[in-house]
Amino acid sequence: MTLRKPLMIVLIALLLGSCTRVGPDMVHKDRFDYTTAVGESWKEQVLLNIVRVRYGDWPSFVTVDQIVTAYTMEHSGTAKLSMRRWWADTLTNDQLEAGWVGKFAERPTILYTPLSGKKYVNSLLTPAQPASILALMETGWPADHLGRIAIRSVNEHYNTSAEYDVMHRTDVVFAQFITMLKALQSAEAMKIGIKKPMDKPETIVLTLYPARLSGELRLELHKLKEDLGLDVTKNVYRIVRNATVEDPGEIRIQGRSVLQVLVAMAMGVEIPDEHVRSSTAPPLKPIPEEEVIALPPLLVVNSGPERPKAAYVKVRYQNMWFWIDSTDHFSKRSLTYTLALITLLDSEEKAGGSVVIPIN
Repeated sequence: MTLRKPLMIVLIALLLGSCTRVGPDMVHKDRFDYTTAVGESWKEQVLLNIVRVRYGDWPSFVTVDQIVTAYTMEHSGTAKLSMRRWWADTLTNDQLEAGWVGKFAERPTILYTPLSGKKYVNSLLTPAQPASILALMETGWPADHLGRIAIRSVNEHYNTSAEYDVMHRTDVVFAQFITMLKALQSAEAMKIGIKKPMDKPETIVLTLYPARLSGELRLELHKLKEDLGLDVTKNVYRIVRNATVEDPGEIRIQGRSVLQVLVAMAMGVEIPDEHVRSSTAPPLKPIPEEEVIALPPLLVVNSGPERPKAAYVKVRYQNMWFWIDSTDHFSKRSLTYTLALITLLDSEEKAGGSVVIPIN
């Protein structure tokens, strides 16, 4: 009889010890898991749309607006200690009976918003503002890489572009412009400012500091100013998007729209030969042009029938796998910059209705 109480205390302590709190312990795990899942899905969605555009399909996006997860945990247990004695042989037989029933349930609810409607179409087709592009350069984004992705033309000198089955290569002066921007950025020889006088439109000003460049780069900058039709005696220029007349004190920059960015990226998608022969995907051939330069693609998207083993991101489309290799850092950065530009879409552009999907 003396062992009954201590055994019962130990048993109850074990049952109570199993009843841990769920909420605080799940915060670290959930934030990491959901952050990783949402990030990976964004990369896959952008890559899939790049591939779709290369095949002539219209891009589509669905955003994850909200994730709500509910947890329930229930415990129930029983404990019983009985003692039976057989006096014939003076032996004691103690019996300990215990039972525990636990239940754990996770019920996440994810809120999706399809991007659609007139506002969404406008956001795909509206060119990026020069102020936004230059502001990203000011914060440290590489000017040459970002310029190739986001800028369509500078003073009527054009970036690479593509139509249904032809590709226009980059104008030499445009390539020189973004190369010089990178040199100026690296030497901290340029400054981008935005002036907004009272009751007047804002003015974007690009200030150059040639003295911080090497002698060779200063000569190249002087030649570039001439090719762009700028006043070579100045180092301060206004940045404008549209202009009815040419002004030697202005740099006319046209940004790309999201759709144009996707089209530019799609030029790096490797299409299987059988898809081109069957006209499943249109061919893409450069047209003969003068004063142009053949720059490498902004990203390389590999394709094949087998699931890739070492891929930064991969998607399946038209019964084929498309992926960016994990060692192709230039392509990885291009995809990252593209994703960042797309996410700059204002939330007001989300004209589609929300879809709430409880996951059991």
